Amino acid sequence: MDVKVKVFKMFNEELGSDLTNLKNIEQIHKKLEQGKNKVEQSLSLASMEAPSRIQEAVQEVNDIVCNVNKVKARCELLREEIEERLKQESRTLELQSIIDDISCLERASSYLEFVKFVEDMSSELEVSLTSGNDEACISSYCILKETCQNLESSSCANLKNYLRNTLYYWYDEIKNKFAREYDEVLVAVKWPFCGANANAAGTQSSESLARFKILTEHLFNLQLPDNMTKEKPSGISVNFVPVCLPVSLLVKPLRQRFFFHFTGNRKTNRVDKPEWFFTQTLNYIKDHVQWIDLVVQPIACMAGFSKTKVKIEFMREMVRMAVEKLNTELEDVQYDDSLFAHVVDEALGFEKELRDSYKYPPTEPAAVFVLTQAQIFIKWITMEKKYATEKMDAILSSESAWSKLPGLDRDDLKITICSDAFLTLLNIISDRYRLLPQPGHKLQFLELQLELIDDWRVRLLQLLHDDYKDPLSSLKPLILNAIYYVDTVLQDWGVSVPFLKLYFFKKQCEDAEKSMLQKSFSNTSIEENENDGTVFDEAISLLKRIEKKLMTEIGDVLFMEIKSKSRLYCNDKWFAMPSDKECLPSLTISACPMFQEIANRLRALQNALALPLFEQSWMNLALCLDKLLFEELVLQNKFNDGGAAQFQYDVRRNLFPLFGLYTKKPESYFPLIGESCILLNMLLGSVILLLEALENADEDVKKDVLADVNIHQLSSQLAIRVLKTRMDISTR
Repeated sequence: MDVKVKVFKMFNEELGSDLTNLKNIEQIHKKLEQGKNKVEQSLSLASMEAPSRIQEAVQEVNDIVCNVNKVKARCELLREEIEERLKQESRTLELQSIIDDISCLERASSYLEFVKFVEDMSSELEVSLTSGNDEACISSYCILKETCQNLESSSCANLKNYLRNTLYYWYDEIKNKFAREYDEVLVAVKWPFCGANANAAGTQSSESLARFKILTEHLFNLQLPDNMTKEKPSGISVNFVPVCLPVSLLVKPLRQRFFFHFTGNRKTNRVDKPEWFFTQTLNYIKDHVQWIDLVVQPIACMAGFSKTKVKIEFMREMVRMAVEKLNTELEDVQYDDSLFAHVVDEALGFEKELRDSYKYPPTEPAAVFVLTQAQIFIKWITMEKKYATEKMDAILSSESAWSKLPGLDRDDLKITICSDAFLTLLNIISDRYRLLPQPGHKLQFLELQLELIDDWRVRLLQLLHDDYKDPLSSLKPLILNAIYYVDTVLQDWGVSVPFLKLYFFKKQCEDAEKSMLQKSFSNTSIEENENDGTVFDEAISLLKRIEKKLMTEIGDVLFMEIKSKSRLYCNDKWFAMPSDKECLPSLTISACPMFQEIANRLRALQNALALPLFEQSWMNLALCLDKLLFEELVLQNKFNDGGAAQFQYDVRRNLFPLFGLYTKKPESYFPLIGESCILLNMLLGSVILLLEALENADEDVKKDVLADVNIHQLSSQLAIRVLKTRMDISTR
């Protein structure tokens, strides 16, 4: 039934409901015949190919079975080989156990031999020590020390401790013996060179000196390894590297003398006289370093310790004594301001003398290590600010504060005692913190200096507010000179190496803070300022603001006075002046008050202001005067031939020479009236041609035409206005 339904469905799809489609029945029949043939053909091919495919499958199965059998055979062989190897391994394990026992016994034997070696070396050391054979004693000790150093990598903790303890024991024994002998030899060579032996350096006998050299060489070799140093410094002494054994013994009598004088109830142990123990320390160094360098250093080199700088180690131990004493003194005086300040002053002087005169290396610790302890440093910088502020008050309140600094052959900067003293104060502070090892501490002192500069600026502003006199006879020029001098010096300081280093470190700190802010506030953008600068930029900027303000005030007052004296001159009868043919040329009478005022004011400015400020002032005055005469005189008047010639005579023969005292080319500072004189005194024919060109030509041509008659500053419009002030042009 399913087949029948499918057949009906197929015919319905092919023929449809239209009876005319029955003509296609023949095509459908052919199509079905073709399909039937294909099916029959495929069935016949399948019946022919089936046996061959079955045979192939069977063959593949047979091959797989063969391979499986081969693999089973190989596995069996491997199993037998593994069993044989395991039997051999069990025998090897038995042998390994025997070998391990042998190795253990060998290590135990070596251990015992090593212990016996140490005991033998101890016996040799004991014999050498009791018999006085120093060479053999030191030789045996060096062998024991080298053995101890070689054993450091061993895991035998008990053996290492045994060897260390043995080395410590013999070190103490030999050291005590040699120390006693060394004390006797030091007496023989008259060490130390102070007191009765002050001049004994270089006067020792050859025998005592030879014995000293031998013992010193033995002491160099006697030293413990670096990792076995017995002395563990504490407190402030932690900063000091332990010195070699000969130096510690050389320092011993000096240390005893130092403690005798500067401890307890001795008269020399005074809190208010720290300079005594500092001076004594420097004297110890001065009296002994040369002899140490000439005698002891060659012994160190012969003993194989050429890298040991004996002079530096001796100085370090001397400084250590002074530093320990300083630390004690500061603890006692830190609540007394005057005593504390005095101790700090002496400590800084000691440090400076040590570094500059005796070339004590900057990497070695000294007095500033005590001063930079947190509590002491805070107290120190507070005292610095207090005394600096008091000193600045004294400077400004002094009767001679604004007097010129005496002793200068040439005073172009008009240096006042006040400004010089203030810079000296800042420089002293710089010298005091110059030797500080940490840049962070230096920056705190730099902030103090910047605070003082700002405080000084504010006090000068207060003085200016209290001053209502005539500018040139008041404090304004003196304050202006002081500000300019301080500003100039600060600029020079800012580009010096020490302050550039501080600026670099300050920028690093600021960048680090900005980086932390960027991490905390990720949405906030912080601009980086990569421009070069100095630590004084902000202070200089504020000082320059006052400088500019004072320059403007002084210049405005002077110009207004000159302007008031110029009214008669500007309003003179320039249209009715006699020509130079009628009378001899001379200065216009109405110009005399103005020119006299200019000469007086220029002279007063030169006497009152520093040379750079004066040069800036007269240049500004010249430009203002040029603009005044051009606008109030040239453009507001009419000129006949005599008036033009008279104005040119006044300018070129009288005004320019006034400023010619200060420059070789005064005319360059009066471009407007200088070119106006050219236009007012040109021949009439040239003027008419020039006017036609200026009124009809384009801008480029106008510039070229004006340049041909040496007019470079005036524009074409202004040139026309000047030309039309001529009577011979305005009447045409």
